[in-house]
Amino acid sequence: MRFSLPDSLYIHNRLVEVNVRHGAQEPEQHFRLTDKFKQSLIEDAPTGPIPALPPTSISPVQAVPNLADYLRALNQRVLVFSDYRERLMELANLLIEMAGSQPDGVIAAIMLCPYRHYAAHHAINCALLAARVGQSYGLPSADTEQLVCAALTMNVSSASLQDSMASQQAEPSTAQRQTLHAHPLLSSALLREAGVDDVLWHTIVLLHHEKKNGRGYPFSLAGEDVEPLAHLLHALDLVTAKMMPRTYRARMKPKQALGELYAGKMGEIDPELVSHLVKIIGIYPPGSFVELADGNRAIVVNITANAATPRVAPQTRPAERIDTAQECFRIVKSLNIQVEERYLPLFYRLWSPT
Repeated sequence: MRFSLPDSLYIHNRLVEVNVRHGAQEPEQHFRLTDKFKQSLIEDAPTGPIPALPPTSISPVQAVPNLADYLRALNQRVLVFSDYRERLMELANLLIEMAGSQPDGVIAAIMLCPYRHYAAHHAINCALLAARVGQSYGLPSADTEQLVCAALTMNVSSASLQDSMASQQAEPSTAQRQTLHAHPLLSSALLREAGVDDVLWHTIVLLHHEKKNGRGYPFSLAGEDVEPLAHLLHALDLVTAKMMPRTYRARMKPKQALGELYAGKMGEIDPELVSHLVKIIGIYPPGSFVELADGNRAIVVNITANAATPRVAPQTRPAERIDTAQECFRIVKSLNIQVEERYLPLFYRLWSPT
């Protein structure tokens, strides 16, 4: 399928379309940055070293803040590092490994860890959830890797804007809307300039804001024209954003976020996908706080086969595990408690690698 660039001065000043032919095959359609725009981005890019990747031997709750810092620094240098693709794929595979070995821990990290910079943290959360869904669906490992890479880079061109908008109560300005509507194209173009040529990765990034009803952007595709993995990432993007707080609102409880996703309040999303997300995240996800029938408060530690009856650790006896399927310990309500970063070490041991 071939796409048409939106006809606007904003786009024409930043992007060009290039057709790349490989032998007798149909030419591939690439979007690239204009020379002038590319040079301006290179001049504005930070210099200096970036943080090291944390080891896989620590709790996801401990790792995620550092992973977000690493991704932010890496994506700021997308046009600077000649080995950007290799570094990004190393991060993606670390997240995939973490999601496979500590499935409850990565959901707990999504729920517990506050963000320092919204865009990078949101991308890490989406990527962890993408890894869990890919593994749960039994996707080919190469497709899961491409999906996770797309989650990490879908907003590489708009990270600074999204960081500032996380504390902005007003509606987006016209200039902000232009950047938001163009960011799938610009992110793909940035990745091209960084040496990323993976077809599926680019397709997911380009189409992650398309909607099956044709009301998405930047191409207004509809129905089966929307790549399934792009639709999947769109759903993860929506639900993860709702579960992250802003300075002007609290996080939405997972049960409510998933309910709104299922009801179509966030757009037309495949109901089977939403049901699958409920199984992975749970009605009461690991890392969320609940009140039990005996009056005690507890933190959810593990999901069980029944999404409504996880195992929990009571606040007063954190080493103990309680089965909430027992009537005396059933969950009566979820609690919207936000943990400050300085208290995160108290929770590391609940999801430490064994």
